[in-house]
This record gives sequence, C-alpha cells and structure tokens, in this order.
Amino acid sequence: MNKVKLPSRKIQQTPRLLMADAYTICSEEFQSEGAKQKSTYYITYRKDLHTVNPTVFDNDDNRMISMGLARILEELFYDPITHAEIDETKQFLANFKATTTGLKKFEFPEALWRRVVDEFNGRPPIKIEAIPEGAVVYPNEPIVQITSMEEGFGEMAAYFESKILQMWAMSERTTVARHWFQKLKERAQRVSPHLTEDEVDFLVSVSLHDFGDRAGICEEESQKMGLSHLFVFNGTDTVTAAYQAYLLNNKQPTGAASVFALAHRIVQPWENEQDCYINLYEKGGFGDLLSMVADCYKYKRAVKDYLLPLAIKSAKNNEGKIVVARPDSGNALEQVLWTIELAVENGLYTQIGDFKYPTTLKLIEGDGMTFEVMNEIYDVLEAKGFSPLDWCPFGVGGGLRNFLKRDDFSAKYALCAKENDEGVIKLSEVEGKATLPGPFKVLRSERALNEKVTIVKPDEYPDEENALKVFFNGSNIYEPFGEIMDDDFMTIKNRVMKDFDNMPKNITRGEERFPASESILQQRRDLIKKHLG
Repeated sequence: MNKVKLPSRKIQQTPRLLMADAYTICSEEFQSEGAKQKSTYYITYRKDLHTVNPTVFDNDDNRMISMGLARILEELFYDPITHAEIDETKQFLANFKATTTGLKKFEFPEALWRRVVDEFNGRPPIKIEAIPEGAVVYPNEPIVQITSMEEGFGEMAAYFESKILQMWAMSERTTVARHWFQKLKERAQRVSPHLTEDEVDFLVSVSLHDFGDRAGICEEESQKMGLSHLFVFNGTDTVTAAYQAYLLNNKQPTGAASVFALAHRIVQPWENEQDCYINLYEKGGFGDLLSMVADCYKYKRAVKDYLLPLAIKSAKNNEGKIVVARPDSGNALEQVLWTIELAVENGLYTQIGDFKYPTTLKLIEGDGMTFEVMNEIYDVLEAKGFSPLDWCPFGVGGGLRNFLKRDDFSAKYALCAKENDEGVIKLSEVEGKATLPGPFKVLRSERALNEKVTIVKPDEYPDEENALKVFFNGSNIYEPFGEIMDDDFMTIKNRVMKDFDNMPKNITRGEERFPASESILQQRRDLIKKHLG
C-alpha cells in the first residue's frame, strides 16, 4: 500500500518555558532575594495619543482601549505545562550561553518549574489582574498587574513579560479603530442630521472594510488584528478573523460580513471585460452590493461603458442591485470625484438637504489608503455636497497594520513592588519612562474620574471597587482562570463602543503625569530622593 511521503516538520510547538526573552529566562540566577520571594509587576501605556497620529487622535483625547490579554493568557496557560516541556527546555538550553570559551549551559529555574508541575497542576502560581477587555484606559495607569502568589516564586511574575506585553498590538489597533469611528460618526451626523443614531452607527460600521489578510505577517496576525477591527467595524475580507469572532460569540452572528467582489484575476481570463461584469451582476440578487474592480485595463472606460449601464438598468427596472466601482490604481481623489460626478450626471442620486446620496452606483476606494488620505477625500466630498460615507467607503489592507509598533503606546512591563509589598520605582534619563511604586488598585468611580485620581494603594478608598479584574490565578489550581475570561465577543464589543462614550477624554492633572493618589506620589518622591540624593 502506497504511503504519502512528507518532508520533516518545520513547525514545532515551542515549550512555554522558552516563550520569553533570554535575559528573563536566566534572571533567577541574579535577582535579589526580596524580589525572588515576592514580586509585583504592572503594564502601562505611557504615550499621549496626539503624538502618535494627529489625524486620528485629537489633542485632548487620551482614551485608549485595553485589548488582547485574554488570548495571550489562553495561549500560555490553558494547557498545563509538563515535565516533558521542562526536559525539552533543559536540552535546548544546554548549549545556549555564549562565552569566550564556547557554548555552555544557560541557566533557568528548573526546580521552580518542576514545582509548578508537581504542586500547581502545571500553571505558575501568579495572579494576573487587568482592566476588562474593551474598556478605556489612560496613559500611565496600571492596566495589568501581575503578582507572585507563593513564597519564592517572585521571578515567575516576570517570566512571560515579552508575551503578555504583546497585548499592545490589539490595544493599539482597537484604539485607532474606535477613534476613527468617532470621527466618522461626527462627520455623518453633521452631513446627515435626518438619520437616527442607530442609522449613523450602522453607516459608519460599514465605511471601513478590512482588506488586511494579505498584508499581514502571519495567520496569527490576521486573526488578532482582524478581530480588533471587528470590535469596532463590521466590514471585513479577513475571513479568519470573522470566524474567530463567531467562535468568541458562541457561534452566534456578530455583524461581520462581506460582499460579492471581483479580483483582477477574475477579470483577466474573460475575452471581453464587459462580460465579466455582466456575469457578476446576473449572479447578484435584490439588495446585493456588487464590487467590481475596474482598473484591470482602463478604469474610466470600464466604469462609463460597462458599469454605468448596469447601474442604470438596476435603477430603471427596480432590481435593487448596487454596482460598486473599485479603482485600484491611479489618483484616488481624482477617481472618486470622477465616478461620483458620472453617477450624478446620469441621475443616479437623491438629494436630501444640502447633500447628494448615491442610488445604484457607488464606489469603494482601496488603493494604498491611509487615514490622512481618507480624511482628505472625505473633506473634499463634503465640501462639494456629496455625502462622503454613503458614496465611498474605504477598503484598507496594509494601512490598518503598517503603523503598529510598541513605541506608539510606549508599552511598559515594570517591577513596582517586592517582598512585603515594598514599593520600588524605575527612573530614567527620559522622564516619560519613569514608573510608580505599587502594588495598586485602579478606580473608575465618578469621584475618581472627576478628581483624576484613579491609581491608589490597595487599602485606599475601601468602599470603591477595583477596576482590575482577575484574569488568571495559577495558585488556584482547580479554577485558574477568572470569570472575565468567559466574556463573549458582543460583551467586549459593547464595552468598546459604550465605555468609550461614557469615559472622559483625559484624566491628566496639569503638570502631574500620574493620575495617582498623594500617598503613591509621596512614596515615589521619597524613592527618588533615596536613589538620587
């Protein structure tokens, strides 16, 4: 019997013990005894948003969205760590330390990891508390707090720093999307005051379509970054992300959707380009949006001679089909204006107030779009009396992910306390990189937001709820994950959309960078004096 011949596997599962920076893996060897006994760390985003992209972020608006932690924790700790993983780690690290006399054994806390397997069901005894996913956070606030829960496991709280910190990517992508949504909503309300708020929200939700699957670096990025988009917008071609949203929503619809669309490779084999468009049109039903890429040969000829007649046919016969022209090269603003003016010349529009709206011919622009270019096009359309979002949604691929980088949020994983909860700080030649002494409680009460004091010590304001919720606690060996890990897609999406509206734009206090209690700030001053004299 013949067997399928396959090459040796190139993709192997990495032991969780090796999913860390090298200097973290070996740090048990030279950490202080106090920090080894117990340590508390926190994650914070430190950058003022207007310095990242002034087109997207207003000068006085620092609302960030916390996102991405739950998926990271599931990847790290859902399955218990095993002795086999420890053995594999030990074998790999046997020749990992570079020295002047050759490769040698690279130390790692093997004994601690053996205890993790034997005493804690394979999950490290650390507690990870965080702001719920989709909720608003502000610069310099602790959005995640990681605490070692058993004596001698202090370094475990630092072990997965590099992986947990990667939540910055989903946070930034969701934050940018939510701010852009807000700008589009304000534009739609200005142009179309006759629409209800729900109608405006729907219009905006389909105005930015994710073309990003092919622009991503890998499948994991398509899932995570594409999912971030769907917490705000509904339109997507990144099907893997839409499926993840569907799973996260208990296999219930989420609103994520796409349309029939042509690619250049579909147009090319047809003997006559027009026949390709007619074929797609005939495949469509009443209410369908039919996206027809029209620049395979000559954009203006295709739109005027082939697409326009189909749009006129749909209008004349009340067939309910929307022909969507898609330019994919050339001057975007010029093509958008030309297409809209062609539709208007042929009566394919309605007038409401001061603005013209499309009927059966519109377009989607998707060639190298950035937020700056999209904003410019919308400004011109609005000035010329065309309702921007109705005529021209945008399809964006690389433009939704090429800007992402950790420096944008200045994401930091910092030690804030050691044994006996003694606070520590990091100073720097750059003031913006300094940290606070912990541990912390984060508040979201009306009083805290009004007074702009949201970071307090755990024993302060005992009547006010801690906004940091338990996502993971490995010392609770039979129930290591918190209830918040069961938040479904729509719970998180509703938080993204509604929490943003209900939170202040900023909680900065004049020259004070940290929205912290006086006791924390005084402790920080004392530590500065201790270390700097």
